[in-house]
Amino acid sequence: MDEVMCGVGRSGSFFAFEQDQAVPDLVCMAKGLGAGYQPIGAVVANDKVYQAIASGSGFFQHGHTFMAHPVACAAAVATIQTIGDQKLLQAVNQQGAMLKRELESALSDFPYFGDIRGKGLFLGIELVADKVSKTPLPNSTLADKKIKHQAMANGLMCYPMGGTIDGINGHHILLAPPFIIERSHIDELVEKLTRTLREVSQTW
Repeated sequence: MDEVMCGVGRSGSFFAFEQDQAVPDLVCMAKGLGAGYQPIGAVVANDKVYQAIASGSGFFQHGHTFMAHPVACAAAVATIQTIGDQKLLQAVNQQGAMLKRELESALSDFPYFGDIRGKGLFLGIELVADKVSKTPLPNSTLADKKIKHQAMANGLMCYPMGGTIDGINGHHILLAPPFIIERSHIDELVEKLTRTLREVSQTW
C-alpha cells in the first residue's frame, strides 16, 4: 500500500490504512518519515511476507549505496518519537477539522468550489465549472498553473493539479500544512487561498 504522502500521521493516524481497517502486506513510506528534514523512504512487510522469505532461502538480495543510512534512520526515529511525545496525531485531527470547516465556510459562495475531501491535514479542494452538476473545469482555464503562480505571489505554497478527471480536464488543490499549524496559520492559509481563487477565477 502506498502511504508515501498520506502516512506517518498526515491523515490523522500513523498509517492512513488504519482508518479503513485495511491489512496490507507491504507499506511504502517516505516524505513525512523524515519530517521534511531528511530524505528517507521505507518499505514495511507483514509477517506473512517475512516468513515467505525466511522459510525459503532466508536471503533477500538487495543493496543500494545510501540504504539504511544512519543519519536518515536517526531522523526517522526522531520523527516517530516526536509524533508520539508531542501528541501530533491529536493535533493533526483537531487542526485538520478546523481547517476544513474554515475552508468550507470561506468558499461556500465561491462559484467554482465543488467539494473538500480528505482526512487530517491532507485535504483536497475540488474545483468545478458548475456547482450543481459538478462539471469539471476545462483544461483551457489553466486553473492549476494560474492558482500556483498567484498563490506564490500571495505568500502561499499549495499544490494545484490539473487533468484529474480524465487526464486532461479537472482541477484540484492539495493542502498538506505542517502538523504544528496553529489557529492563526489556518486563518492566514484560508484568507490567502480564498483571495487567490477569487483573483484567478476572474480569468476563467
